[in-house]
Amino acid sequence: MITVGRWFGFWHGGSGYGPPEPDDLEEFSSLAEARSKLLDRYHYGHWQRSRFAFTGREVAEVLTPCVGEDCEIMLYGARDGLDYPDRRIFLGPRGGVRVERC
Repeated sequence: MITVGRWFGFWHGGSGYGPPEPDDLEEFSSLAEARSKLLDRYHYGHWQRSRFAFTGREVAEVLTPCVGEDCEIMLYGARDGLDYPDRRIFLGPRGGVRVERC
């Protein structure tokens, strides 16, 4: 299930991080990129920098060392349509990435 097109999302790293703020909105080039970012931040964030393509502030490349198994990205189809998410990306029980419609 791969959808092509831009997505906008709020990443939450789990219990080690606070909830996202409005300035934390990121842009993803595709659903596949968002899935990959979630896995990378979970598996490699303690030693490898992750790129955050923020829409309201400068792009950042940071470490994400405290990401928990409850990390997720809430995705929206438009930058200005943030009332209700279109998709939720999260880790499944066997370590894969799950995508569900909201």
